[in-house]
Amino acid sequence: MPNAEPDGDDQYYNPIFEKLVPNADQHEELLIGLVAYGLYKVSKREWVVGFRERHGRAPNDAEYRAHVDSHTGVVLDGCKSQATDIVGVYAAAVLESEKPKIERDALKGSFSRSFWPSFWASMAFTAVLVMLVLIASTLGVGLPIQLN
Repeated sequence: MPNAEPDGDDQYYNPIFEKLVPNADQHEELLIGLVAYGLYKVSKREWVVGFRERHGRAPNDAEYRAHVDSHTGVVLDGCKSQATDIVGVYAAAVLESEKPKIERDALKGSFSRSFWPSFWASMAFTAVLVMLVLIASTLGVGLPIQLN
């Protein structure tokens, strides 16, 4: 992903997305990064709501920038770790909910699916051998050894 970070003169730019989603072209990192960014946005919203309740007003630019700057690498790593856990728990839940269907589909009709193709292949092979023996016997071709 190209660096979308604008020049340093943009006072309203928030670089958190690039810190949480550094490799947007790698699907696993993108998913975890987007979940981590969502967690950051929830935290940010809670901070703004709490700020308004405590101060009776919205935060000013300096207060907002201080809040954004408080999200150090350790804090963002915590968001990524929590996002990894959330994605893992979700994947496990999906797999667990699909497990009965997967098992049922794997076992359903497995005997007939494997037996009948093998049976018909064996029958075809036997028929080919019988035809070869009949052709060989009508042509007078026999075994080079006399059997008693």
